[in-house]
Amino acid sequence: MLVSASATEPFGLSCTPMKPTAPGPSGPTLLRQIRAIQRDPLQFLLDCAQTYGGVVQFPVGDWPVYAVNDPDGIKHVLQDNHRNYSKDTVQFNTLALVTGQGLLTSDGDYWLRQRRMLQPAFHRQRITGFGAAMVGATERLLARWDLLAPPAALDVDAEMMALTLEIVGRTLFTADLSHAARDLVSAVLIALDYIIYRAQTPLSLPLFLPTPRNLKFRNALQTLDHAVSRLVADRRALAAETPRPNDLLQMLLDARGEDGTPMSDTQLRDEIITLIIAGHETVASALTWTWYLLAENPAVEARLGAELAGVLDGRPPTMEDLPCLTYTRAVLDEALRLYPPAWLITRKALDADVVAGHALPAGSLVIISPYVVHRRAEAWPEPERFQPERFLDGQTSAAPRFTYLPFGGGPRLCIGNLFALTEGVLILATVAQRYQLRLTPGHGVRVDPLVTIRPHGGLPMQLIRRS
Repeated sequence: MLVSASATEPFGLSCTPMKPTAPGPSGPTLLRQIRAIQRDPLQFLLDCAQTYGGVVQFPVGDWPVYAVNDPDGIKHVLQDNHRNYSKDTVQFNTLALVTGQGLLTSDGDYWLRQRRMLQPAFHRQRITGFGAAMVGATERLLARWDLLAPPAALDVDAEMMALTLEIVGRTLFTADLSHAARDLVSAVLIALDYIIYRAQTPLSLPLFLPTPRNLKFRNALQTLDHAVSRLVADRRALAAETPRPNDLLQMLLDARGEDGTPMSDTQLRDEIITLIIAGHETVASALTWTWYLLAENPAVEARLGAELAGVLDGRPPTMEDLPCLTYTRAVLDEALRLYPPAWLITRKALDADVVAGHALPAGSLVIISPYVVHRRAEAWPEPERFQPERFLDGQTSAAPRFTYLPFGGGPRLCIGNLFALTEGVLILATVAQRYQLRLTPGHGVRVDPLVTIRPHGGLPMQLIRRS
């Protein structure tokens, strides 16, 4: 089941499934649909939610597997009883091949300690100071675009990846990663593609064997590790200088455990790589889909352009403009609803529990898909329609909690959610007031549910300079 091009669990079907405690498809039904599931796991999960309801059980032999689509059930798993649900799942254990025990994959007391240590770096006041760097990096991107002959065509997916990587480097590490952006972006994508391969191929050859796929992955890891080593070495070389940069990297280097010892090099490496990957790949995905949706909806783009003209009048945006860019923020929020980068959340039940009225045995795998939840018609009328107005004038207050979770929910809500939203709005405002982006004729856009939701083969678009 769900053996797809995605970071999902490697399910196996059995003729002797466990006794069901929730509705769901039968084993023979799944076997007949296996190719369709591989082609489009998102649609499969959506169909199951519409057919079977808030909790769906899948026949996976003696392994209890449930998709939880009910908002109250999701709240129970992610918030009310979150201590009963660990990240000890194939999704996160496979991702740890890249990120190690960073904040994204760690659990328990270790995660809590790391979270508390990193939280100050993402405080609202500190993020306010990042605005100029975010806009400056975007202005440099536009200066490069300005040199292209019209009608220039670019892979907007790749452009957003490089831009958000530069922003992560300048804001969190006070480092210019733009010179290595191409290699680092390539390394991130290769590493994440390998994670997909391992997640859906549980009998894959061990990593130490020199197969072409393994060698490519190991080279990508070396690229990432070298970048981290250089960041740390360059900063340690400044130890005698004052003042040192007051950024997240310095916080990591200055951190001390209860026994007074600093973080090990392995711990530093895991947290920095986690922040590099999670800090740019997810925001780039959200922006890429925003440009796609704007190109498909001229009326929305026109209203966005009118707001930017009225508020900014051609100048670059600042942090002080954000309260006035309400429609710009709504455009980003609605893009995150339709194409949430983290489209799959998995948890393992440590003890037996009852979720939305259904008994879950200990050891159950729980699947939560924001992509599915964001399409609940009860909360989002005409759910497939791109309608940023949903997020204006408090309209979303009528929607139940945990029907919108692009950054997860509960205590493990993404630590960088405010950073991502600030960055997304500033980039969107900076670019959209100078350029319109149009889909390249003849290029079909297909969703790839990988570690994040990405457009298959990139997103080539044509640049049209606003007068």
